[in-house]
Amino acid sequence: MKISNIHISGVGGLGSIDILFNNRMNIICGPNGIGKTTVLESIAHLFAWGQTSILKRNVKFESSQIKGTFTIDEKDVSSEVAFKNFIPEKSNDINSPLHSYSKYLISLKTSRTFDYVPLRAVEKDTNKDDGNLWTDSKQGIQLTNIKNWFVNRYLYYVHEGALTKEQKANFDLAKSVFSLLNPNFQFSKVEASSNEIMVETPTGLIYYEYLSSGFKSILSVAFGIIKEIEFRFVEPRIEAKSFDGIILIDELELHLHPEWQERVTQILLDLFPNAQFITTTHSPHVIQFAESNQVVALSFFDNNVVRRDLVNSKYGYQGWTVEEILRDVMDMEDTQTKVFNENIQEFEKAIDNNDYKKSIEIYSKLEEMLHPQNSLKKLLKFQIASIKTEPND
Repeated sequence: MKISNIHISGVGGLGSIDILFNNRMNIICGPNGIGKTTVLESIAHLFAWGQTSILKRNVKFESSQIKGTFTIDEKDVSSEVAFKNFIPEKSNDINSPLHSYSKYLISLKTSRTFDYVPLRAVEKDTNKDDGNLWTDSKQGIQLTNIKNWFVNRYLYYVHEGALTKEQKANFDLAKSVFSLLNPNFQFSKVEASSNEIMVETPTGLIYYEYLSSGFKSILSVAFGIIKEIEFRFVEPRIEAKSFDGIILIDELELHLHPEWQERVTQILLDLFPNAQFITTTHSPHVIQFAESNQVVALSFFDNNVVRRDLVNSKYGYQGWTVEEILRDVMDMEDTQTKVFNENIQEFEKAIDNNDYKKSIEIYSKLEEMLHPQNSLKKLLKFQIASIKTEPND
């Protein structure tokens, strides 16, 4: 199952907007408050059933409406929900015609790190009935029992017939995640006396809870998806790699160093080659390694939220600088600091007035602000030289 397009009218801060989706990876970007998360929530509620307080009507509209077109078993299927409440204390009844497909929608919110928690006992798998799935569609999946799931699979893996071949494949996939970001890290063992997950690192064995926030964020995403697929698809079992549903991830780059932000989308596409991802980001590094048709850039125009027209290039944005992405994709009007802009304006004014002494004075400030190898320094010197009339001025 994939979503082809969505029409959102009068939801949250969104007026009326239509979005077409890529079949594999979609990266939604734009300024804070523009409605990136609202788009994710709107998609999720196309699978919901019952009351919700998450989505509210836009105050300028009489009612809110969400329409989506999906491909299910190679057929186009439409889903539509509507609601009217604006007041926070009041809930909306949203009963989607696609609620029976909610197991094909996995939503991850921004809470994706974890602290150390001892595992006193290994519990059985959670039963994902319709009520659980509808709640997960609206509120996102819970990541609290990931450790229990991983230890459970480790303990039963060696016992003949205890796990199906699909469950074994999923556990093998989970173990591989430790090395995806850094090949020097790998899963080591589960301690028999304490049920602790141990990871081999360049500095020795550590508890998996003591990995960096970036590592734990990736583990939360990958393990959370694999676990959910296992709990949702019981009869018949499926391998996580064959999951062909929709995965929503809010703030994909959360806790990740820029080097890992560049790689995170490809890691997810490799782990789940049949899934469709719809994510939000504030990171130009995530976009820098995206294909051009994978980016959904939202912007304000005439007090409305619109999808920006972007350059369609064979190589996406791989040759663009971070500054160019911030300005021309993410709608950041200025990528320089206020103090730099003030000084560059004063410098330009001094050049226009042929004020050599003043231009030298401001240049000394700019030289200290700029990167040591910034080519702008040479251009500024040329401008100064162009107004120098006397050698001893």
